[in-house]
Amino acid sequence: MKRGIFSVIIAAGLAVSLNAGEANATQSAVQSADIHTFPGDRVRHVSSIPYTGKPIFIMFDTATCPYCKKTRHDLVEDPYLSKVADGFDLYNIPRDQPQSYAILGNTTTLQNLLMLYKVKVTPNIVLLTSHGEKIWQLPGYAKPQVLGKIMEFVQGVDSGKYKKAEWKAYLRKNGLI
Repeated sequence: MKRGIFSVIIAAGLAVSLNAGEANATQSAVQSADIHTFPGDRVRHVSSIPYTGKPIFIMFDTATCPYCKKTRHDLVEDPYLSKVADGFDLYNIPRDQPQSYAILGNTTTLQNLLMLYKVKVTPNIVLLTSHGEKIWQLPGYAKPQVLGKIMEFVQGVDSGKYKKAEWKAYLRKNGLI
């Protein structure tokens, strides 16, 4: 049964489930655990990622990762990146805090997500469309200008402005390659 659930997760590319009651209860419990790294942190830790119609930013991190903290700081303090981030739902999945996550209405483990996304370093940012399709993955730290441009591309794919296959032309046009 678990093997079947994991196969569904891989096949669907992490579709998003809506369970607002569980998300609110989990968010309250997590806030008391002091997950946030500084005042104003925008990245939330929840066990169920709800569908809200916005693209999804998931950062796999650890409590001791200095570049994870820098990324969180950039999302608040860098004016350009902060503006782009307004168009996303921002979540983190701590690699050092094993727990279950609700995906596709089923529960999966942190270990399954780490294997699904091949997460080996932190920060590791996975960018999904509003429907849960993985568009981009960034292992390691990215400067605000680079991360913002990639996030804008994901927003463009989500809105139909770009096709996923146009990523190289987009990067060239924006001076990233």
